[in-house]
Amino acid sequence: MEKESADTMQKEVTVKSQGDAPNRLASSIKTLQQWLRASGISGQLLCLLLVAVVFTAGTQGKFLSWANIQVILNLAAIPAIIAIGLHQVVVLGGIDLSAEGVVALCVVVVGLLAHNQFNSNNVGIWIVPITLALGGTAGLVNGLLNTKLKIPSFITTLGMSWVLWGLAVFVSKGQTIPLVDNPLSGLINGSVLGIPNLALVALALLIAVQLAQDRTRFGRYLYAIGGDEVLSGQAGVKVDRTKIIVFTIAGMFYGLSALFLAVKLNSAQAITGNNLLFPAITAVAVGGVALTGGIGGAKNAALGALIVTALNDGLILVDVNPYAQEAVNGVVLVIAVALTIDRKKLGFIK
Repeated sequence: MEKESADTMQKEVTVKSQGDAPNRLASSIKTLQQWLRASGISGQLLCLLLVAVVFTAGTQGKFLSWANIQVILNLAAIPAIIAIGLHQVVVLGGIDLSAEGVVALCVVVVGLLAHNQFNSNNVGIWIVPITLALGGTAGLVNGLLNTKLKIPSFITTLGMSWVLWGLAVFVSKGQTIPLVDNPLSGLINGSVLGIPNLALVALALLIAVQLAQDRTRFGRYLYAIGGDEVLSGQAGVKVDRTKIIVFTIAGMFYGLSALFLAVKLNSAQAITGNNLLFPAITAVAVGGVALTGGIGGAKNAALGALIVTALNDGLILVDVNPYAQEAVNGVVLVIAVALTIDRKKLGFIK
């Protein structure tokens, strides 16, 4: 009897310890979440510092050479611009998967309307408002479908991405359109005091959006809706109108990114938009923007893009296999989401 009692007690202890393991993990994650939120942007800066230290040691200082820093800033600019546009939708509690399709169509339109070797068109500097208007229109449609037809943003924007990508391929006939003497080439490909102009443009956009979020009624509405959409509506916030505006702004950011990509590459083709969405979402999550909404800002998204770009640059410098790099990015995304989502909203914590 005593032996049976001891065995039973041992089993109970084992089961209890096994049951406590997930709880301890959840508690540890919650504690880390609280620290990251309390530390604000310093948590992301610490991540960036860690990346710099690790890869500087692994590349004998090459990672922090000025030439490599310029490369990182130049490569991070466009993902940062896309992430700044995308993160506002995420703060609202939604998601926007249309970036690749919007970029694809806008790039093709830039190629066809700017001075090129494909036709005789040349709208000059007017290509800037045209691209912004096209991207904004795509975002506007996303917002209307989401708010008026009540289609979830995931489905709305995913479908829109495929529609726009198909249009881009159809219009361009799948061909590459070389650009000729674009007036924006010097501006986009140039630098000031060694800092790439694209990075400075991304910084200017970051400051403008962050100020709007911090100091305007629109910014307060943004976080209120992300925190509790129903309560915000009851408090008098124009939820649908705010969502439509945010989707429209996001589309304009994607269109601007498309213009920069076309001029930077000096050519336009539909596949230019490929492989832009995953880095942008990863940047948003790594920057500390909660995919459940209500938390984060433009500075978080831009810093997240810098961290992701620096990480990939470091992996290339230490000669990591490209497929392994993709795996690392996937792991980083999962960890970032785990540390930023609000589990109370998902019903995991009561």
